[in-house]
Amino acid sequence: MAKNRQIRGIGLFVAKCWSKEVSDVSRKPDESSKKGRLRWLTRSAVLLLLAGGFAAGAYWWSERVALAEEQIRMALSEAGLVEFDFALADVGFRGAQVESFIVGDPARPTLLIEDILVDYTLSGLLEQRLQSIEIGAVSVSLKGDENGLDLGPLLPLVGGGGGGFQPGPISVNSFSATLDLPQGAITLGGAGVIQQAGMGYRIVPSDGCVNVDVGRLSLGGVLIDPFSTQACATSVDGDVYWPPTSGIAFRTDAVLLVVRSDLGDTLLEAQFKTLQADAVLDQHIELKLRTEGADFSLPAQGLSFGNVDFEIAFDDLVSLAGQWRLTSGRLTDFAEVSRFAPLDIVGDGDVTAASTSFDLLVSDAATFSLLASVKGTHSTVNGRGSAQVVAGPLIYSPAGLQPQALFPMLKGLLTNVVGSMSATADVSWRPGVIRGAADARLDDLGFSTETARIEGVRGDLAFDDLFPPRTAEGQRLDVGSVDAGMVLTDGTVTFSLDGLGGVIVERASWPFAGGTITLSSGVIEPGASEQTFELAVDEVDLSAFITLLALDGASGTGIISGRIPVTIRDGDPIITGGVLTASEPGQLSYKSGGTDAVAGGQGALVFQALEDFQYTGLTLSLEGNAQDRLTLKLNLEGANPGLYDGYPFAININTEASFAELLRSATLGANAIDLIRGKGVTDQ
Repeated sequence: MAKNRQIRGIGLFVAKCWSKEVSDVSRKPDESSKKGRLRWLTRSAVLLLLAGGFAAGAYWWSERVALAEEQIRMALSEAGLVEFDFALADVGFRGAQVESFIVGDPARPTLLIEDILVDYTLSGLLEQRLQSIEIGAVSVSLKGDENGLDLGPLLPLVGGGGGGFQPGPISVNSFSATLDLPQGAITLGGAGVIQQAGMGYRIVPSDGCVNVDVGRLSLGGVLIDPFSTQACATSVDGDVYWPPTSGIAFRTDAVLLVVRSDLGDTLLEAQFKTLQADAVLDQHIELKLRTEGADFSLPAQGLSFGNVDFEIAFDDLVSLAGQWRLTSGRLTDFAEVSRFAPLDIVGDGDVTAASTSFDLLVSDAATFSLLASVKGTHSTVNGRGSAQVVAGPLIYSPAGLQPQALFPMLKGLLTNVVGSMSATADVSWRPGVIRGAADARLDDLGFSTETARIEGVRGDLAFDDLFPPRTAEGQRLDVGSVDAGMVLTDGTVTFSLDGLGGVIVERASWPFAGGTITLSSGVIEPGASEQTFELAVDEVDLSAFITLLALDGASGTGIISGRIPVTIRDGDPIITGGVLTASEPGQLSYKSGGTDAVAGGQGALVFQALEDFQYTGLTLSLEGNAQDRLTLKLNLEGANPGLYDGYPFAININTEASFAELLRSATLGANAIDLIRGKGVTDQ
């Protein structure tokens, strides 16, 4: 106000002087005086203009900050900004200083810029051009939801980079950008230079990298622990553009992600060696992530998934809707009791905030054999999931794929497997528990157990559970042959799996010499020191049995049956109290030239009786180790009608030999001749 009064005073003074001169001229029309007064007036006018200009300049200089602030506020308001404030510290001929610039709520500003130094020239200002801008710190806070990115009060600035004013390079000593999502907050920080590029800006981070801090995220009922990393631009020129033109590409350093349930239990641990990301910020935030050599762990399931090459593309990051693809990965079971061998897996699927679906191909990591296709879903909310598995046909060979290599719980139960099998399974899981049921088909499967070689196994099986394998009773398989010292063919086996690794044999039956041999009960327990079975011999035709043994000169009639208890003890089959008896009278005959060599006495009498022995009782007892020394006792009661007028005889023959050898036709024939020659023959 004082300056205004001063200017008004100068005006009144000039007016008074002008009126006085006019009055003097009218009274003194002297020519010379007239010229003198004109010169005086001219000098006075110049002095007056200089004084006015100086006063105006002094006023502008003293009010330059306020005047510039008024012009800036007007320009920002015309640009559409509503909620903003700033503190202009100084304005000069070559630069200006702004203490702070705020957009949004001052308590929680959307944009806060501090310590701004603007460098310019007067000629540059006339050309709407600045030399440079240096900024101490920038802080941006944005929000996003299912509708996309919310810029709030910054929206008028989105497309306003170029305009008519060229700001020159903008260096930022420190910046922080926070994106608040419904799931949590993500903060980027660093430093860099911003340059005008067309209608937007080109952002050049220092060293091409920014720091990334992710707070605790809540994703569909699960929590991700906070983590930090460094993200480096990987676009062609290493820069970022705003508004985005072709998207933002960057990679990160190593990242450790820990996913927990809402109760705090660890559901997933993921170690990424590096992450490559491509983001597009439009109406929706699109994000594609790629990683190589990552390692995942599922502690609750006792599983790890390593050496993973994986990518996932979110069409909308906020809603977490997208697709994923797995090009490499190895699934390993680290449970205390291993359930399966390492598996190689590839596949793809979809992902949402609450779950993921998958369509996978599974191969054996050791032989690279394709094992199965797997389709299913997994809930990230509660850790539950299910899958449908289609396996096979799996081709087994001794030098290739083996069941016990795939499923360690079968170790020792099945070895040297050949043939093929196929299966379908339904598997489900929840934290700490995995279950499965399956249907399997065996085609000409062959395998070895501790005591036998089995070939030509065919049939269908239904597994009530897979971890460990368990079935209902009454599973039936057709068996081409069993070689357990003697060969049995065309049998059937009815059994079940007890879920503890044991095979419960309900009935195993083979046709034998006109009758049957049946394993009527028993449990096969891998690794058990002792296991017990019972062989039932039912209605075996003695004539067919002798023919099967190929005993030259021997013949007979009758039916024999009995029971042979067998205990597998440390791998040896021990027979205890095995007895076979004839169910009805019959005839037994042995005629051979070898009997001529037998000395006289009771031995000769026995062989004479055996030439046509009509027995009324026949009992064969077996005792001992069938793979070592087995004691056989043959008890006969009857008579030879042509000897002593049919005088009754009781003949007892004892011998020790290997049952496995006795039951091979050639060896048994030799042993029979040895018996007839008197070796080990006694009569009582």
